[in-house]
Amino acid sequence: MNSISQPVGRGVSNLNRNDVLLVQQLLNRHRMSTSAAIQEDGLVGPKTIAAIEEFQKRVVRMSIPDGRIDPGGATIRALSNSSNSPVAPSAPAGSATVVYKDTLSANEKIVDPYCVDVIKMVMKNAGCSKGVITSTIRTPEEQVDIMYRNAKTNLAGQYSLYGSNGDAVLKVYEDNKQKPEAEVKRLMVAKVKELLQNNRRVSLHVTTAENYRLKNIIDIGVNSTQAAAGASFNKSKITEAFTKAERDGYINKFIDETHKSNNCWHVEIVPNAKPLPV
Repeated sequence: MNSISQPVGRGVSNLNRNDVLLVQQLLNRHRMSTSAAIQEDGLVGPKTIAAIEEFQKRVVRMSIPDGRIDPGGATIRALSNSSNSPVAPSAPAGSATVVYKDTLSANEKIVDPYCVDVIKMVMKNAGCSKGVITSTIRTPEEQVDIMYRNAKTNLAGQYSLYGSNGDAVLKVYEDNKQKPEAEVKRLMVAKVKELLQNNRRVSLHVTTAENYRLKNIIDIGVNSTQAAAGASFNKSKITEAFTKAERDGYINKFIDETHKSNNCWHVEIVPNAKPLPV
């Protein structure tokens, strides 16, 4: 279920912009067709509070809406869909939908609606009914969890996947892999943070929410998309559609990583970089 770490809305001061952004995305997803979408900026303003109150009155059936959403409360439960719910409102017949992988946390579900629409366009052009976002923003700890798990399975493959910054973290793993897992991960996280302090990023996924909003870094998993799309899945057609979207200027950068250990399509998209076709 989508969740927030702190209350959002009237009378509260939530400094976690990811919480606010998630609420705004959910409110836009559930808005009535006659209602205007609110700006998804991670800031609580009058329009966000008004949208909360409208939702509480219309869906939660609160006689006196309070304009506040609490973790685990009735409003966030009503706003939340299943973990593989659409990232954006349901697409018209004949088009594609995009969902998050069910293992992603609420703080990772921050892909800009424009970027979602770009991915939907790609999937539609490839004849694929559904795409699955498997990775977005990561904390150093989340990055290390991935690197540690994959290094245990195929260290050489990980060395071939990352550049010099990632290799430095993998070297920490290699030099300390006989130690307890928690200790090895602690050392790897320390190396990731040390590199970040020197403006060296192990992965483009490891960044701040503010920087992420300027350019969304997204992985679309091959296996997850194939499982979700069924017979409409065609890996080569999807790769071709992503390549065309990059060439046409909708995607800032596309990397085909379907033959690497992470088995995904990696895209970097600047929100609202180019108007989407109607």
